[in-house]
Amino acid sequence: MLFTSHDHTIFEAIEAIRTKRKAQDALIALVDYGAGDPEATRSPEQMYQGVPKETTIAQLSSIGLKGEWAQELYSLVQKHRPKKVLELGTCCGFSAIYMAKACCDSHIYTIEGDPTVATLAKENIDEAGCKNITQYIGRFQDVLPTLLKAPLQIDLAFIDGHHDKEATVRYLEMLKPYLSSKAVVVFDDISWSEGMKEAWEKICKDSFFESCVDMKKLGICFVKGEMNDLV
Repeated sequence: MLFTSHDHTIFEAIEAIRTKRKAQDALIALVDYGAGDPEATRSPEQMYQGVPKETTIAQLSSIGLKGEWAQELYSLVQKHRPKKVLELGTCCGFSAIYMAKACCDSHIYTIEGDPTVATLAKENIDEAGCKNITQYIGRFQDVLPTLLKAPLQIDLAFIDGHHDKEATVRYLEMLKPYLSSKAVVVFDDISWSEGMKEAWEKICKDSFFESCVDMKKLGICFVKGEMNDLV
C-alpha cells in the first residue's frame, strides 16, 4: 500500500483520538449482543437478549481495526470509492472514521447495538469532523430490515460484529439483494474462532462471489462478475 503525506496526516489524526481514549479509565456499563469471546458458547437467545458487562473506555478503544488493518480498509474504500457503505459493528467508530476519510463522497451507515458505546462513537466521529456518517442503534437483525427498505444499494459492506457463525452467514444473506453489481463485502476476524473460520469457509464457497481474498484477519469478497484489482 502506498499512501501520500495527506493520508498519513489523516491516520495520525484518527489515532490521536484513539490514544486520548485509551488514557481514559472510566468504567462504562454496556450490553454485548455478540458471541463474547472465541471460547464462549452463548446461545442465540443469550445473544439476542444481550449480556451485561462492564469495561473501561480505554479497553473498548483498544479493540477494532488499527494499524495496517485499518489502513487496508482505508485503501480499499479509497480505491473502490463506494457511494454507500454499510458497517455492522460501530464500536468506538474508528473503522467508520477511516472509511469516511478515505472517500468524502462515500456515505457510511453504521450500526451499533449498545447505546452507551454508540454515544462514545458519536463523540469520536464528531471530533474527527466526519459529516458523512449516519449512526443507527440496535441489534443488527432489528435495524437491518428497516434500513434496507430505504431502499439502500450497498457498494461496500463491512461486517465486524456479532462474531457468530450462523449470524454472520445470516447477515450476508440479508444483504445480498441490496448489494450493487460492483459491491465488495469485507469480513473482520475471519480466524477469530472456530465458528468464524467455518463461516468464512462457507462464504468462500458461495457462488454469489467471483473471488474471496483471505488475509487471515480480514476476508474480502467481490460480487460475481465484477472482480476488481483492489487489493
